[in-house]
Amino acid sequence: MSVFLPHPVSRGGGASSSRTVPVAFSNVPLVTGSLKGRLFEENLQQILSLLDDDDVATIGIHGPGGIGKTTLVTHVQNGLCDRCSRNVYFVTVSHGLTVSGLQLKIAKKLDLKIDGEDVMEAAAMIYGAFKNRRDSVLILDDLWESFRPSDVGLPVGEGGFKLLLTTRNKRVCLEINNEKSRIIEVKCLSDDESWDLFREKLGDSAILSQAGVIDIARKVAKKCRGLPLALEHIAISMRAADTVEDWRTVLADMSSMMHDVVEDKVLPLLRYSYDRLRDQRLKDCFLYCSFFPEDHVIRRTELVDSWIREGLLDGIGNRERQRDKGFKIFKELINLSLLKAEGNEYRRAKMHDLVREMAVKVGKEKGFWIRAGEKMRDIPGEREWNEDLCKVSLMYNDIGSISPDVAPSCPNLSTLVLSVNESLTSISDLFFSLMDGLCVLDLSSTGIEKLPDRVSNLKNLTALLLYHCHRLNYVPSVSMLGKLREMDIRHCEKLRDLPHGMEGLVNLKFLDCFRCPAPVSGILSGLSHLEELTLCDSSEAKGQDLMKLMHLKRLRCRIRNVSEFNEYVMSQCFASLHQYDLTVGPGRWYVNAWERGERCVEFVECRFEEDSPILPGNVGGLCLMKCSGVEYLESLIPLQTLGNLVELFLDGLENLKGLVKPGVALPPGSLSNLKYLTIFYCDGIKKLFTSSMVRGNLQNLEYLSITTCRHLEEVMGGSDSDNDDDDGDDNWDDLATNEVEIKDERLSIYFPCSPRLHTLVLGLLPNLKRVVRGRQNGRENGDTEKLVFSKA
Repeated sequence: MSVFLPHPVSRGGGASSSRTVPVAFSNVPLVTGSLKGRLFEENLQQILSLLDDDDVATIGIHGPGGIGKTTLVTHVQNGLCDRCSRNVYFVTVSHGLTVSGLQLKIAKKLDLKIDGEDVMEAAAMIYGAFKNRRDSVLILDDLWESFRPSDVGLPVGEGGFKLLLTTRNKRVCLEINNEKSRIIEVKCLSDDESWDLFREKLGDSAILSQAGVIDIARKVAKKCRGLPLALEHIAISMRAADTVEDWRTVLADMSSMMHDVVEDKVLPLLRYSYDRLRDQRLKDCFLYCSFFPEDHVIRRTELVDSWIREGLLDGIGNRERQRDKGFKIFKELINLSLLKAEGNEYRRAKMHDLVREMAVKVGKEKGFWIRAGEKMRDIPGEREWNEDLCKVSLMYNDIGSISPDVAPSCPNLSTLVLSVNESLTSISDLFFSLMDGLCVLDLSSTGIEKLPDRVSNLKNLTALLLYHCHRLNYVPSVSMLGKLREMDIRHCEKLRDLPHGMEGLVNLKFLDCFRCPAPVSGILSGLSHLEELTLCDSSEAKGQDLMKLMHLKRLRCRIRNVSEFNEYVMSQCFASLHQYDLTVGPGRWYVNAWERGERCVEFVECRFEEDSPILPGNVGGLCLMKCSGVEYLESLIPLQTLGNLVELFLDGLENLKGLVKPGVALPPGSLSNLKYLTIFYCDGIKKLFTSSMVRGNLQNLEYLSITTCRHLEEVMGGSDSDNDDDDGDDNWDDLATNEVEIKDERLSIYFPCSPRLHTLVLGLLPNLKRVVRGRQNGRENGDTEKLVFSKA
């Protein structure tokens, strides 16, 4: 259990989160595949030995793609972490990265802010940081170009600093070579080692017991030429092969796919794992992953939403069901090793660069043109476009304005992605003049100020993405875009008016206007097929308008007052919502709960003397901020109806005296699912919990934060009496002992009925006498910035 004692939190400009996040250390073990074979083990031990050698400062590892270099250095990182003797920093380097780009990646690992610094100043800062962290090891994985360590700021050979790099090109190792360098070549696996790895990835397959199959399987493994990546993908793709004929076919096909160059050996094998995907939807979803740049961390939600707008998940049901199916496909692609999971959860992933290269080549056969992340400064000329193109991704480049000189003839183009081209400020009308088949237009995160009028004539457009276009101030009429299903204008802060014709978009299913000040009044009632709606926090949605949206499944908006909120909650339309994040009242406050899949309601600056809220029984997050008319939470909201509540946030409730009145016992299970409780600026509370309140109600509490409550005396009182001298019933039959660490000492704190409590935040509580009455864990002085717990 961790105890965080925060410094005072500023309240200027709105509410601040009171959560305190522990600092992440560099020595974190990485998730990695298994190493197989004598050569791998020898390389691993050699590298670890060289890192302990004072005469070695740089180690270069080279070998072809798919040979296992990344797997090897992740094992090196984990080996160093096990020793706990060095600071280890792991940086993945992508193709085309400049010195300044490499500095930014290294600085991020060091928690340095070098934005705006020139290369020399950044190098000095990185140099100083490493000098202060002796015996550091920097691992640069997948380096494509050589560089001078001093240009980046790496103190090679000083203070025990070691540089470990991997590359496909031996030349990179040689050019960084010096008298304290060593170069290691990662070679292919032997036939026996290849067979061992192949069998491991194939799993417990009964087909190997059939006559003749094991000999064919060994030949298949041998065809992989000792490349671990190829062995893994082919083995996984063969898990469904259950006849001798399947294996013979594979062996025959592989013979025709082998080429002289290493990459020509790997890519066809990866292509084969793609070709063996029997589900066309899975194939199409996989190919779309290549739209992103090399080494890009792909967020699951972003990717799945792209699949939906591309129509790859059509025929499944509404967007909610499509999203569920998309999450399943995302996980399946990771399990097939076509994507590599980032972290322990299936929320983010990368494509291996060779897998991406294969996907780009397959996509090219289908009319895809992928040039993402290539640092282009100009839009490709007309000659580079052709009439056969159907999908184009130019995202993450530095493309500037598009002049009238570029008017590509692409009648079959259905998707154009120009997102994250921040230098793109203007587009000529002529650019879209010969793209009448365009369905998806993504200009998000660009510097565009005015959307060309020609966009109004793109009658086949189904998705228009303009989010994070911070300079955008004009969108032409959309009255002719009758097929439009998705429009995203969130964070378009300068867009003061919605485009003409919005009210007629009867097929619109997704509309996101978050942090876009354009008023939506008068148009919602016409958008009858909306399934997901997010409105700006400065706009108010009327309950009557919301009740006309019969197909709505996700809603994020602000409702004017408690009365309209109650009316909407009691309607049939609200009962159909799967997820919601509603702010009620004149104030602004958003808790982004959708990523956790919760249902949240925030009451901000409400006057509960006039109306009491009616909360839905499935609410997962509840916030009350700067509201009046609240003395006891139970008097306002029957807590026994909040059995699904996961998070409770109370801020600025000056009259709040407690969760329940003294002497009131909550029915068991009232707050049984509550995990996070935050109390902030509630000066009226003297005693937070009592014995009768907590029993059977807080068994799942994991996080408790109490800050800036000036009159709080006890966190856990022994009885319901208001008498401070009454120790009450201290007979806690179910005491939970939680280990805490403070000032390098491990202490114990007893917290009844909350065995899962792992984080306790206490700060700015000048009158606090004790944490738990009857179990003296308090302090005797007036120090408001820390609490000293007695050792148990």
